[in-house]
Amino acid sequence: TESEFNNNKDITILSIGNLRPVKGYDKAIEACKMLKEKGYKFKWFVLGEGNDRARLEKMITANELGKCFFLLGLKDNPYPYIANCDIYIQPSRYEGKCVSVREAQMLNKPVIITRYETSSSQLNDGVDGIIVPMENVACAEQIARVIRDKELQKRLIEECEERDYSNREEVEKIYRILIDRE
Repeated sequence: TESEFNNNKDITILSIGNLRPVKGYDKAIEACKMLKEKGYKFKWFVLGEGNDRARLEKMITANELGKCFFLLGLKDNPYPYIANCDIYIQPSRYEGKCVSVREAQMLNKPVIITRYETSSSQLNDGVDGIIVPMENVACAEQIARVIRDKELQKRLIEECEERDYSNREEVEKIYRILIDRE
């Protein structure tokens, strides 16, 4: 719920995307279960809506994760959520170019993504984010490593702060081309 997000004192994990199988939230729930069993104190919030909601809600209930995994639905403005999370995770099975990953990097958040086909074009593994295996146990172990390793989180944040993730240079090139045509 909204109050869980706003009043959370534990580590805040955020994911954003449609609730569809391709987005991998079933895998996120499995990772959440493993992290909870290992005693990590966190809350994982998901922004988005979709036809997989009922199945995911059943998984959350069946795994007794109602106090640590939350489906918050669609939000008009995701930026306050991104700005107030500790770690952003994209658990997708497939992505083209994930906008919310870039937004999290622009807001200087440690980012974790799964090793989908285009993941290496999204971030530089170990530099401005972490790419984790699709396999549930290895994925949970790598998320746990990022949660534990405050120095790694700090390095990821600093790397994001130093990069310009905007398309300013590309926009300026287009602008110059248009001016030259006049």
